[in-house]
Amino acid sequence: MILAALALSLNSMAQDTYVTSAGVALQSKNYDEAKEDIDKAMGNSETKEKPKALFVKAQIYYSLQNVDKYKAANPFKEATASLFKLIELKPEYEKSTVDQLLGIAAFLYYNDGATAYNNKNLDQATESMKIVLKIRDMKRFDKLTATQQKTVDTIAAEAMQTLANSAYYQMKYEEAVPMLTKVKNNPITKKSNIYECLVDALEKLNKKDEELAAIQEGRKEFPDDVFIRNKELNYYISAGKDDEIVKKLEDAAAKDPNNAEIQFNIATTYLGMASPKDGKKPANSADYYTKSEDAYQKALKLAPENPSFNYNFGALYFNQATDVNNQMNAITGSTDADMKKYDNLKAQRDGFFAKASPYFEKANSVYGSQKDLKADEKNTYKNTLKALMDIYSRLSKMDKYGEVKKKYDSL
Repeated sequence: MILAALALSLNSMAQDTYVTSAGVALQSKNYDEAKEDIDKAMGNSETKEKPKALFVKAQIYYSLQNVDKYKAANPFKEATASLFKLIELKPEYEKSTVDQLLGIAAFLYYNDGATAYNNKNLDQATESMKIVLKIRDMKRFDKLTATQQKTVDTIAAEAMQTLANSAYYQMKYEEAVPMLTKVKNNPITKKSNIYECLVDALEKLNKKDEELAAIQEGRKEFPDDVFIRNKELNYYISAGKDDEIVKKLEDAAAKDPNNAEIQFNIATTYLGMASPKDGKKPANSADYYTKSEDAYQKALKLAPENPSFNYNFGALYFNQATDVNNQMNAITGSTDADMKKYDNLKAQRDGFFAKASPYFEKANSVYGSQKDLKADEKNTYKNTLKALMDIYSRLSKMDKYGEVKKKYDSL
């Protein structure tokens, strides 16, 4: 028993000697020897729990991060683990130096997380930024200058932003929302793209009330952000609040008068209000049609070659012509009054067809000149040709009808 105890004592002394020699080698910048000795010391179950050994290992392994031979293995991570263990065992041990090393650890983990995030390695980015925030939450930095405190706050805020973004892009929306909320509430990271992610995540989670609140706050903070503006419009569209949509669109048009898409959206919104899907036209539908026409004209003035704009403007007149044609078909009598009514309606119908023709023809020209049409573009092109065929046949322009039919058949 005495011999066994003596052996244990000598072994412990030997391990302590390795810790000391490792520290001496580090001071001499003999990094290979320092690493070898501290690794021997930490191989002992008793020594690896001693504060001095943990402290020396942390110092050595942080130093190895600056040595080309070792840096690729990220020895700072093992150094930080030693620091955490040391603080757990003896929080006040060499506190001043330990706190300095924690500051280095925060910087290194932040850089590692940022690099991982930029390389789309979101799991690693998450892991590294959590360490940054863990160090911040230890509250060990109580004697910082204003400049130092600002640096710490900025790193912590951006670490939280990276965590939130990583969760969002991994479609972990439940996890992302509370973090995105913290990020947008922090003046350091209050940016429009954070609101964009938050609004989208809330939409995916079908949290309508929270989504609207985030949209309204985002619009107030960043009134010129196109994404948030469009999310607001889509929200009101899905809710069927046409009056709100028009107001928001008109406000957007006033701030961005050269945006053809906004004018197009105004036109289609007014058109929907003039001719609702349920078929019950409001008493002021004529006024809505006029406003829709005006917006289409503004859109085409800004983007005259846009085939979709032209097609939809043509459809505005074409659909009105179809409504009149249905009224004509409803006349079953043959009295002079019936014939007069029929002729008046025909003139009105043909007038709408005449208005629609130039816009369909423009859409036909633009689509016809493009080689590779997407599926939705090809469908609109076919509908354009169908409309032109209908117009030309009713107006007895059979030569033009034949030309368009050839194009349609070729599709």
